[in-house]
Amino acid sequence: MNNSKPRDVQVLAIATNTTLIRARSWSRLRFEIEYAREKGTTSNCYVIEGDKTAIIDPPGETYTEIYLQSLQQTINLKKLDYVILGHFSPNRVPTLKALLEIAPQVTFVCSLPAATNLRNAFPNNALEILVMRGKETLDLGKGHVFKFLPIPSPRWPDGLCTYDQQTQILYTDKLFGSHVCGDEVFDDHPEPLKEDQRYYYNCLMAPQAQHVEAGLEKISDFQVRMYAPGHGPLVRTGLIELTKAYAEWSNALKDREISVALLYASAYGNTAILAQAMALGLTKGGAAVQSINCEFATPDEIRAAIQQCDGFVIGSPTIGGHAPTPIHTALGIVLTVGDSSKLAGVFGSYGWSGEAFDLIEGKLRDAGYRFGFDTLKVKFKPDDVTLKFCEEVGTDFAQTLKKATKVRLPQQSATPMEQAVGRIVGSVCVISAKQGDVSTGMLGSWVSQATFNPPGLTVAIAKERAIESLMYPGSKFALNILEEGNHLEYTKHFRKNFTPGEERFSNFNTTVADNGCTILTDAIAYIECSVNERMECGDHWVIYATVDNGKLIKPDAVTAINHRKTGTHY
Repeated sequence: MNNSKPRDVQVLAIATNTTLIRARSWSRLRFEIEYAREKGTTSNCYVIEGDKTAIIDPPGETYTEIYLQSLQQTINLKKLDYVILGHFSPNRVPTLKALLEIAPQVTFVCSLPAATNLRNAFPNNALEILVMRGKETLDLGKGHVFKFLPIPSPRWPDGLCTYDQQTQILYTDKLFGSHVCGDEVFDDHPEPLKEDQRYYYNCLMAPQAQHVEAGLEKISDFQVRMYAPGHGPLVRTGLIELTKAYAEWSNALKDREISVALLYASAYGNTAILAQAMALGLTKGGAAVQSINCEFATPDEIRAAIQQCDGFVIGSPTIGGHAPTPIHTALGIVLTVGDSSKLAGVFGSYGWSGEAFDLIEGKLRDAGYRFGFDTLKVKFKPDDVTLKFCEEVGTDFAQTLKKATKVRLPQQSATPMEQAVGRIVGSVCVISAKQGDVSTGMLGSWVSQATFNPPGLTVAIAKERAIESLMYPGSKFALNILEEGNHLEYTKHFRKNFTPGEERFSNFNTTVADNGCTILTDAIAYIECSVNERMECGDHWVIYATVDNGKLIKPDAVTAINHRKTGTHY
């Protein structure tokens, strides 16, 4: 990825009377967990010209100027009839304001919640708005008849998909997107996109999987030949496979043994960013997450989530020294119907004092609740290190909950098969990884050479490991190979449960490899690697990496080996 490229716009005809105007950001756009792969993103806007003209999803203010230049070169804005919004976002308001100055005649087309937000954003404008509840159609002429599918979710309660009968394109807004910037407009080479599509799903869709399933059910009624999402490549080659994957990923979350209700409200977006990182960590830790945006959820929805979950976390901003009203309402429901034996957690952002946290924590503590982590208080906008910390807090909370709720079974002897698998041995290594300001490490014994040319190896990493999110294709890591007889201190240290954000290497002498990762000076050898491929295998990810560099430090030392009695644990 060339992060030095300026933002630009692609314009391309993608179907009959249909043009894509694709604003591109080649570098990471914001400090949010969904952009952590740092591949940039695109903001996709679509122009459909029948007898009337409509645009779908103009981008946010980051692109306002370059987008309007391209739009004016594509259509006559004086003849623009409709602006269709897949969801309302405050960062779109400057673009919409600029559009209204040039084309005051436009009619907005959106869901009912989006219409309310639009009127609040433009209190002095008598906006023309068509509200789509799911049964209405919009005829642009020349066969372009639009049908609308409201797809509400906690993150986007005003979500709306648009289907064009003429081209059989479904404009999916947030569904089926990915944060990837490049020259390829379509997914005609779908294989390289799969990791990014899955990561996007894990970050944005997994916490609202039941809403995703409801959306997929609505979509199944239509004959669709292309998904046109709000971000990333358009999906046509891999449409069937990606649709099936969304269904499988969502369905798998329902079978998890524990569930966590994630309740939050967000005044300026910062608490929502933290909630997203928390949700990713909870999902990695093995929990099914039910995300509840308290600003839009009904009391019955909150009550049901609290009664059905195994544990819950509440995220709140502090506004004028208080928690916002939706959080007060949710807290009241928790205290009324909740079970104090369930594990709880509190997090959120604040600007100056953070009184909301003390209120929520105090009320829960007085009611007898135990906390899965110390209240997480973040001042202003979170950075990468904070988001990684929040993710690890979520993972730890889920792991703690699993241990607390698991039924203890009598200790049983390993079966002959388990004993046989346990005889597979591996070298004892410490793996270190770094991305930007975020670094971590873990003990690894499931490491094996995989190829001679190029020299490559595989590493198996459990899904809940903190290092997992730093091990995507293109990432760098270092493999520290330990010495027999000198590995026990490292083994004891790295097998302990680290607190979120805890420095893994502070007790040891280290140096830094050429790729920026940590090297143990007491290792017998180290290898610098680049992640090439990543495969999901049951409860682990298997990473294939090529070797970039390495050094044998102790030629006469013997490699430490991990001997196991059973194949069911390390």
